Amino acid sequence: MRSSKQTLGGTPTALRGRVTQRRFRNGFTVMEVCLALVTLLFAAALLSQFLVASSQQRKLADQRRLAMEEISNRLERVLASKWDDVNARAIEKQEFTPEVQEILPAAKLTASVHDEPGPTGGKRVRLEISWEQKGQRVTPLGLTAWKYRAGEARQ
Repeated sequence: MRSSKQTLGGTPTALRGRVTQRRFRNGFTVMEVCLALVTLLFAAALLSQFLVASSQQRKLADQRRLAMEEISNRLERVLASKWDDVNARAIEKQEFTPEVQEILPAAKLTASVHDEPGPTGGKRVRLEISWEQKGQRVTPLGLTAWKYRAGEARQ
C-alpha cells in the first residue's frame, strides 16, 4: 500500500492541489508596451531636434556660400574695371542679384578703398557683406584685393 505521503513526480500527493504551476506567456505586458512607447517618443523627439538643427545649419551654409560668391564676383568686376572707377561709392551702389535679394534678407554690402603707399601706388579694396537671420545680423564675410595701375597699362 501506498502511504498518503507518497510522492507523484517529486511533489507529495497531499500538496499536489496547492502547488501552482508557472505558465510562460508569450507577448508583452501593458507596462512593457508603455515603456517601449516612451522610449520611442524620446528617441523621436531627439531625432526631430537634430533634424531641425541640421536644417538650420544647412540653410546658413547655403547663405554663406551665396554671399561669398556675390562678393567674389563683385571683387572680380572691380579688379577688371578702370583705375579711376575703383571707389567705394560706385561699388556699393550696384544692385544685388535677384537670388541674393531672395535668399539673403536685408543684405548689406560695405566697400572700402584705400590708397596703398609705395612706388607701385595701388589701391586696397575690401568688400564685406552681411545679412539678417532670425532678426539678427550675421558675422560679415569679407574679401580683400589690391589693384595696381601697372595692370591697366597692359590692357
